[in-house]
Amino acid sequence: MNIDLKQYIVSVLHFELNLLKEDINGDAVDLLYSEYSTDRKDLSSENIKKRYSELLSVQKSDAISEDSSLESEPEKLPEPPSEISLKVDVQKPIVNEKVESPVIKNIPGKAIVIPNAKVNEHYSVSIPLNENGLNGIVINRIDGLDALGLEFNSDSNQISGSPKVSGEYLLSMEYKHPTESENRPSLFRNLSIYINPDPRSLWTEHEPDSNSIFPKSHTANSEFNFHDKKIVGASKRGRSHAKDAKFRDDHYEIAIDNVSDWMLIAVSDGAGSAKYSREGSKIFCQTVLSEVFSTDNRKHLESVENILDTEDFESKEREIKNHFYYVIGNSLIKGFKEVEEAAKLNDAVVKDFACTFLVSLVKKINGKWFIVGFWVGDGGVGIYFDDKEPIIMGKPDSGEFSGQTRFITMPEILNNSEDIFNRIKLAFVQDFRALALMTDGISDAWFHTDANLFKKEKWDELWLEIKKNQSSETEFSSIALLEWLDFWVKGEYDDRTIVILS
Repeated sequence: MNIDLKQYIVSVLHFELNLLKEDINGDAVDLLYSEYSTDRKDLSSENIKKRYSELLSVQKSDAISEDSSLESEPEKLPEPPSEISLKVDVQKPIVNEKVESPVIKNIPGKAIVIPNAKVNEHYSVSIPLNENGLNGIVINRIDGLDALGLEFNSDSNQISGSPKVSGEYLLSMEYKHPTESENRPSLFRNLSIYINPDPRSLWTEHEPDSNSIFPKSHTANSEFNFHDKKIVGASKRGRSHAKDAKFRDDHYEIAIDNVSDWMLIAVSDGAGSAKYSREGSKIFCQTVLSEVFSTDNRKHLESVENILDTEDFESKEREIKNHFYYVIGNSLIKGFKEVEEAAKLNDAVVKDFACTFLVSLVKKINGKWFIVGFWVGDGGVGIYFDDKEPIIMGKPDSGEFSGQTRFITMPEILNNSEDIFNRIKLAFVQDFRALALMTDGISDAWFHTDANLFKKEKWDELWLEIKKNQSSETEFSSIALLEWLDFWVKGEYDDRTIVILS
């Protein structure tokens, strides 16, 4: 072919699938380019569209393992490993304002084409006079700019502003040559401008089928006081789910046990391709919350408190992790059984309820903060400090493709004592700026890569953006946090959930 192969692929997807170029999945295009560069197979548009859809489904399927259903389902928590090292690695669419298009006479002659603009983005461009044989002219005025939200500066010969309507428009430019008599009539020339729509205005909201089982609200938010800190949580249905008339798959729960004064935060992200994942995330969060504070688990929590009250934390880390192995592990087994029961009642399988799971337990002991983290899947759990590197309470389960991860519903995780044990992370710190648990709708948009999750500067950026939406005159607000979840990052349209202790 005599044309650029990658550009050809993008053009097929743009024109035949009606995709905006900024919404075309770059990873899938790169894979297509690699495949066709290596093996010049049939380059028909139908073949390209079919292969693109296949690659996209793999990337967006959250990679639920087909083999996981062949594993034996966990009946009870296995004994912890005897020898192991502790050092193991309300949503509203933005709509373009309805503006009457300027009616401009099409003047004979070739129009001057000026660069494209985009709705709601600042635009500033010099009119290309020299390239159109008009160097030295004096422009009297340009008609039609006001209706588009633009204006003309005669001193700089620039058009600028923030366009408020999309489409292709003709503008009328009145001008004279400076050497000509003042009595000579003005000359006119058309200017042609294309204004791209704001991508946010192209997203629409649709309600799920009212007869669907496991309905879930599109948003959730809550806030509590805990000692001298505030805990706030917020969750919002993603733009992609709103467009496709789907429920929010994310879920979170916060609980403070009045008896023991432990706090629990649970966050879960339902797999996009699992039809009941919204219920799976809810079941795991609520079941673990209930089980962690059961009578048997309270005994483990009391034992941990006694150790931290009298012993050195580092020397007793193995013993403390053993207690949380049972507290968290048994709670997860109970959650798995609840999901099994829900699957049986709805003629489904456990895989239909697939979800990630992040949990943190927090206790203030002798003026210090003891924090436990457990993490399966993507997203993130981290302790953020003003003056030092963050402590990341786990490791993302990333796969070969974007969007690929592991789920708490995979039996191989709960059947593996070493895997459970190694996922438990402990921290005992004097103070911190924030403890945050988030789904990948937040972490992917702000950190982009697993490596960035460990960089303080990325946490600084995230914290600054969150605080911008908070009033300096009031306490940390979950309502403001929920509003912040409407932030715009191109290509990131998933459900968003974050819980912050600060």
